[in-house]
This record gives sequence, structure tokens and C-alpha cells, in this order.
Amino acid sequence: MRFIFVALGLLAATLLPGIAMAQEQDRSLPETGYTITDDAIWGFWNDHGGLATFGAPISRETTLFGTEIQLFENAALQVQPDGSVQPMQLTSAGLLPYARFNGLSVPADDPAIGFVAPTSDQPNYPARLAAYLSATVGPQFLGYDQDVWGMPTSAPKADPNNPNFVYQRFQNGILLADLSSGSIAPLPLGTYLKDVLTGQGLPADLQSEAASSPLLGQLAANVAFTPDAG
Repeated sequence: MRFIFVALGLLAATLLPGIAMAQEQDRSLPETGYTITDDAIWGFWNDHGGLATFGAPISRETTLFGTEIQLFENAALQVQPDGSVQPMQLTSAGLLPYARFNGLSVPADDPAIGFVAPTSDQPNYPARLAAYLSATVGPQFLGYDQDVWGMPTSAPKADPNNPNFVYQRFQNGILLADLSSGSIAPLPLGTYLKDVLTGQGLPADLQSEAASSPLLGQLAANVAFTPDAG
């Protein structure tokens, strides 16, 4: 019996490194050649839909505004001082406050929407929040993941050049409902932020809107934008 336990122990010692390596390799996304190495970012990415929600990573971890972030195709995940992870508010004035992205015309930030938003210190906050979201979030987007996209910052609005495209702006991203197909997807704001930070690959309309941004080209030579496979 002792021999069996010893043999099993040796087998586990042989297999576990391989299992650990396989799990680590699972964090590398072949679509883009980047790896999610931070455990907290990996956990948040997995818990909130992974590739289907955020897209693949398009950078390594890097520092922006004094905090650790990693860019994904549709979002940017930021490690907080307490070690938790939150999406960055990509549509804010300091990042991508723009209304034109690669031929798409999206609604601008509407301060009136945020002005009436309930705050967590108010009595009966859960009911107030539910009523607020019911009144402000377009019917196409009800059921969206608030932990990922944050609060709405505009009303839903159709693209003036394509009425089948309806957008709504949220704190952390912009959602697109394609009425012709019934699909809902986020715009790739993480990709657009990378374009601004590196100064490369910007669509002409975004290039024009971001011309005076202090972020333009700020991380052009940053090694974070060199794929792990490169």
C-alpha cells in the first residue's frame, strides 16, 4: 500500500507541472499574441465573459495614470490599489470622449443622464437604481453587464448614416445594437485607445478628433505593445 502512495505521489509530481503549464498557456490568446499574466485581471476577464465580452488582449500590462492596466480589444482593465479590477471609464473626457470612430457616429456624453443617476448613499438604492436603468437604458441593451460597462452616459441613438445601428454610451464603453441582425456588441474602444496611445493605425476621423489629446503617441515606444510571440 505504501508503494502505491509513493507511486501516486511521484505521478502527481510529474503531471502537476505540466497541468500548471497548460493552465498558464491558456492565458495566451493566439488571436493577438498577448498573454493575461495578472491573476486579478485574468479572474475578472473570465468572470465577465472573457473573449466574447472584452475581446483578446492587445497589450501586456503597462502603467497609465499611475495604475496597472491591460488593454483588450473592447475595453481596458485596471488594477485598483486594493488589488481588485475594474474597467477603465474609456468614454470619459480624459480618454475617448469622441463621437466619431472609424465612420460610426455615436452619441456624445449627456451630462443630464448622469445628473439624475442615484447614488449608493440614498435610501432604497437598489430600487432607485433599477428604476433609473429601466428609464435610461435602451430596450435593446436591457440586461447589459453593469459591472463591465458602468452607468449610461447618453440616451440610445441611431447612427445618422445607418438607422439600423443604434448606440448607447456607457461609462466604460459604447454598445451597438444592429437592428438588421438583432446582434449587440461593444465598439472596440480598447483598440482605439491603443491607436491613440501609440499614434498608429488611427482611423481618419479619430485622428482628427484626438489631434490635441495629450495621450496621442504617449506610449509609442512602450514595450507593452510588443506581442509576447514577437
